[in-house]
Amino acid sequence: MKLSSKTFCYIGVFLFSIRYASATTIDFEDSSVGNITERYLNLGVSLHSIANSYPLLGPFPAGNTLPEIIGDVIKAGLGITELGTVAVADRQIITSPLSEIKVGDNGILISFSFDVSSVELQGVDTGHNPPPLKSEDESVTLTAYDVAGNKLGFVYSDLNLPGPYDITPASIAFPNIRHVAFNYTGDGYGFYAMDNLVFTAAVPLPNAFFLMLSGLGVLGAIRRKAPDK
Repeated sequence: MKLSSKTFCYIGVFLFSIRYASATTIDFEDSSVGNITERYLNLGVSLHSIANSYPLLGPFPAGNTLPEIIGDVIKAGLGITELGTVAVADRQIITSPLSEIKVGDNGILISFSFDVSSVELQGVDTGHNPPPLKSEDESVTLTAYDVAGNKLGFVYSDLNLPGPYDITPASIAFPNIRHVAFNYTGDGYGFYAMDNLVFTAAVPLPNAFFLMLSGLGVLGAIRRKAPDK
C-alpha cells in the first residue's frame, strides 16, 4: 500500500498525541500491604503523610506553601470490592503519623518528579458507621503546588457516592503541578483513605513543539529515501 507524505505527517502527529496526552493510573493493587511511600518512584511519584486537623467543615484550609511531611504512607486492606455501581479496589492507601498509633488520621502529599497537568483520585471514608447508624459524610480538598512549593489553587468535593463506605471523587487541573495535598473534612470520625490515583504529565510547549517537528522531519526523511513504486 502506498502512503503519501501527508499520511506520514498524520501518523506522526497521532503517535505524538498518544505519547504525551496519556494518563497514568495507580490503583494500588500491584503489591502487598505495608509502607508504600516510595514504592512508585519508577513512575515519578512519592507519597507522604501530612497533618490533617479534624474535625473541620467545608474546604480544608491548606496553606499557601507546601505542607510539612510528618511521616510515611501505608496501604491496608478494606475488604470491599464494589460500592454501588462504582468499582473500588480492595486495598486503599491510608496515612499514618510517625508513631503509627492511628491510621487514616492525616492527609496525603502526592509529589511528582515532573510537572503534571491534572490529578484525580477517590477519597474513601473507612471509619464511619454503616447505615442506618451513619451520621456523617466526609469531603475532599485537593490543593496543588508548583515545583517551588507555592500554592496554585484548590478544589473541594463533597460528592458522596452511595455504598457501605462513602466514595468522594475529586480532580484538580493546573499547569505545572508538582505536588497535590489530599485532605479531608467532616463532622465525625477520621479514618480516611485514598484510592485510584490518575495523573497526566504536562509537557512544556517549546519542548513538545521541538519533538513534534523532529519526529515529522524523521518521517519526511524516511519518505524521501523510500520512493513510491
